[in-house]
Amino acid sequence: MTEKMKDDLMDKAAIQTAILKGTHFRRAIREYRAQAVSEADLNYILEVGRMSPSSIGLLDWRVLVFENDAKWDQVRQHAWGAQKSIEHAADKFIVFVAQKEVRYDQPAIQELFTSRGFNQAQMDKATARYRSFQLNDMEIPYDDARGFFDWAAKQTYIAMGMMMSAASAIGIDSCAIEGFNRAEVNQVLVEQGLIDSAKESACLMMSLGYRLNDPKRPQEKLSMDDFVKFVK
Repeated sequence: MTEKMKDDLMDKAAIQTAILKGTHFRRAIREYRAQAVSEADLNYILEVGRMSPSSIGLLDWRVLVFENDAKWDQVRQHAWGAQKSIEHAADKFIVFVAQKEVRYDQPAIQELFTSRGFNQAQMDKATARYRSFQLNDMEIPYDDARGFFDWAAKQTYIAMGMMMSAASAIGIDSCAIEGFNRAEVNQVLVEQGLIDSAKESACLMMSLGYRLNDPKRPQEKLSMDDFVKFVK
């Protein structure tokens, strides 16, 4: 075994250890201490989210990072899942916004094909393929706007999971937040000039910061035997 191979194996083991350590450290934290997440650490977490995978590479979502307390407070009033503790609130709140018009024949998909340099024949072929994928495989009715939005919103959960793991690996806590009134939050975001509600909608939130206290209860997870079945 060469020295490079040994170094690669050591790096691999170190990476695995760091990821698992962060995974076991991660908890849903709702009360935070007054400590700021540094700009460098925040950018690292956001970059992990930006590079996360999405179905067909659509990239049909973006994030709003709230650093303005007054503006976040307007949103928070409609998010019961973010009101655990106002006194011990997180340093950063992130709102995930997904596109609504992601059907195979709508602009988001067609613009994706254009950005990839498809000619007309390639666009027609790709459109037919994604039509079958969405209508037949995913079983989303053609006129089901909510169904297409829900499919788009699923992509944000992939990104959030990666961001939470990236945060925990460097000792930053987080919490996923689904408890909010979507229509009311969207209205606030429209009034703040942050979204076009005809084309996109808030679908998920997360907080970032440093825990005030360690959770009292241990993590509740499935055993590996219950979680995994190897099919041979």
